[in-house]
Amino acid sequence: MRRLGKFLVRALAVMVALVLVVVGVRMVNGWRYPSAEGSDPRAIASYDLDQEGMSIEHITGDYLSGFHLVPDEVIRDGVVVTFGGSEGSPDFSRAVSLAEQGYEVYALFFFGQENQQAQLQDVPLEFFGEVTDRIEAGSARPGPLTVIGSSKGAELALLLAEQYEQIDNVVLFAPTIHSYQGLVFGQEVPASFTRAGEDVPFLSFRDASLGALAGQLSAMAFNYPISYLATYESVVEGSDPDAIEAAALDPTAVEGGLLVFAGGDDRMWQSATAAQQIQDLNPAAEVHVYPEAGHVFGGTGHAAGLALGGTEQANAEAREDSTRVLTETLTTWHS
Repeated sequence: MRRLGKFLVRALAVMVALVLVVVGVRMVNGWRYPSAEGSDPRAIASYDLDQEGMSIEHITGDYLSGFHLVPDEVIRDGVVVTFGGSEGSPDFSRAVSLAEQGYEVYALFFFGQENQQAQLQDVPLEFFGEVTDRIEAGSARPGPLTVIGSSKGAELALLLAEQYEQIDNVVLFAPTIHSYQGLVFGQEVPASFTRAGEDVPFLSFRDASLGALAGQLSAMAFNYPISYLATYESVVEGSDPDAIEAAALDPTAVEGGLLVFAGGDDRMWQSATAAQQIQDLNPAAEVHVYPEAGHVFGGTGHAAGLALGGTEQANAEAREDSTRVLTETLTTWHS
């Protein structure tokens, strides 16, 4: 009985020590990787519509929701449409920057608004018809239509290019070459997007490796920024070849210009690999990979509990160069 008592005391001491270690590591990581509080990117009120040199209107439709930016002096032909990523933004800051350069811009949400899917699942691609209808009804200066998408917005941009011949050019930031499941987790696995009421074929997280999932759980336990890169990589490795083929996006569907940006240290998903695959499939694509940059060209490489990759300097340099290239390319497309 005395030996059992000593064993239980030692076991309890070990458990307490482990708990203290975990708590200590979580505290340290909480200090090293603070989750800065910011505005909700899905909240309309968080966007300043009073911008100098342009008018900005909040627009809605059956599924359409976002902002229409028209410069006081439109000096570029055509229209640019911007989409953000899984954070739910319309890439508003980029839209404002483009409007300052004389472009008519639509900055659009594709989920998270009252008339849309609440979460990123089952987004109907047909909503873009509302955009083309508006443009055809009258844009400030007729011309090409360019769609800019980031991350999941890049996935959306390539899918839209397959369906809408009105899209002339596409710009992708942190792209993918496959469509992945929606970001809602339960017994049913939803698609991210639908076409004519049917799921766009996708790859499922259920095919991710146990090792990748264990890595995510470990990061959660120790309050460390979570990287999803290994998960997305293992999903491709673990999926049936037929499923991979069905979920593959088609960059050759872009009939005009295709401009691609990716970070070689992307910790969210394998965007640099996807960028190279896009160029292999569409040699006319202009691809820029910044080896030390991450998923987002800005910041310190982590945000909101997520590991995004890249150093602060590398991300800033990638942002500066990609902005230069984008500006020059859009000027050529929309002159």
